[in-house]
Amino acid sequence: MIRDLQLAEVAMPLVIGAAASAYYATYAVRSQWLGPTDWHGRTDTSSVALTFDDGPSADTELVLNVLRQFEVPATFFMLGRQVERHPNIARRVAAEGHEIGNHSHSHRIYLYSGARVVQREMQDAQEAIIKTTGVAPRFSRPPCGVRTPVYFSVARQMNLRTVQWSVAGMDWKNLRAGHITREVLKNVRAGSIILLHDGDSARRRDRMETVLALPLIIERLRRRGLNIVPLSELVGL
Repeated sequence: MIRDLQLAEVAMPLVIGAAASAYYATYAVRSQWLGPTDWHGRTDTSSVALTFDDGPSADTELVLNVLRQFEVPATFFMLGRQVERHPNIARRVAAEGHEIGNHSHSHRIYLYSGARVVQREMQDAQEAIIKTTGVAPRFSRPPCGVRTPVYFSVARQMNLRTVQWSVAGMDWKNLRAGHITREVLKNVRAGSIILLHDGDSARRRDRMETVLALPLIIERLRRRGLNIVPLSELVGL
């Protein structure tokens, strides 16, 4: 009994360490353990990139209106099912010159999915985007940023570059526009990839607070001398 307890005391830190390592490898935005991941861009150009996840949705049109008003490019990581629901909005994103990335078909977390499901999620999204917009995404952002060995295997097969983020507006929470703006501005710097949302994968709320925050974010980035450039330019693709 005593020996069993001693063995358990030795084994427990190893188990905890292994669990912590697995969590870091799959969930940590900056982790490179399982495969190459861009979470920031060049820091020598006074530039940042805006990215939006989980659309297209009806609110995407409002986001596009702001981007057009300020003549700002962005990258939209789209869900395949949302492209199928809002094909005209997806086409508008492409027509207005914004970049499009693959964010899966239905926002399933890849950690809990087998190889066939992951491959189907990514390929179905890619096909829906290409069929609807004529654009073949070159970037992939897995749902919630969760990467697995299977995910990276499929991404390599599809020639997709994985892009996470360095600054989040936290707009998936129930935050007001001012709070979203502060979340972005408190950590942004040259090379930052900014994460916002133009849709809600759970379809529980709209993105009006993000829309209201966007002009404030753009204006204050410019006051700091930070230019908003396409994601491909920022990461040197």
